[in-house]
Amino acid sequence: MGAAVWSGGRASDAMRRRVKGALASARDNPNALFLPSGGVGDHPPSEARVMAALLRQAGVAEESILIEEASDDTLSSVRHCVRMLRGLPRFGDVVICSDAYHIPRCRWLFHLYGVSSRVGHVDSGWLQNRSLRRMYYHLRETAAFAWDTLLVMMSRMGRAGN
Repeated sequence: MGAAVWSGGRASDAMRRRVKGALASARDNPNALFLPSGGVGDHPPSEARVMAALLRQAGVAEESILIEEASDDTLSSVRHCVRMLRGLPRFGDVVICSDAYHIPRCRWLFHLYGVSSRVGHVDSGWLQNRSLRRMYYHLRETAAFAWDTLLVMMSRMGRAGN
């Protein structure tokens, strides 16, 4: 899952942790496919492009990287990733590499779209955050969890009515 790109196109600490986790999670799978996700935020290039560059620097082959850079939030990231994955001949579980506070919502959204997932091996920066910041992330994720679920359900109702 995407994370902030800093000024000058530099990967944020969260992004570096997530990519490192993706690499660790795929260590025993020579057929692993990496799907960095995220559009352009405050600083270009896209989150997906910066993560793909980190993967290439770590020795991941170009053909093992699919880039999703149309998304601007977690829900659109999951939607776009699911669409891309369903275009493949076959795929297994999605391994979600994100920070601990974000994983439950990511897994839930993939579940709503019928894609099984598991948690990647990401070192959390969680303990580095102050308690007020942790509370903010918990509140934000709780609200986003409910909101994203509502949006998915409404989109399903809209399709059923057509």
